[in-house]
Amino acid sequence: MNETILWPPGEFTIDEALSLNSALPQAVVRKKLSDALAAKAMVQTQKGNGKIKGKFQAVKPPC
Repeated sequence: MNETILWPPGEFTIDEALSLNSALPQAVVRKKLSDALAAKAMVQTQKGNGKIKGKFQAVKPPC
């Protein structure tokens, strides 16, 4: 998986990340987000539930 993912500036939801990377499969974008969270390059700024969407923010620039 050598796809380059573009993250929206500031806080964003998964839907915003998916629409920005619409050429890639949803599973790839979600996997890259998961990898970024594990590498501490991304933080979850708001926990989501059925009524509100979770929000994320990049804390390190992509390598």
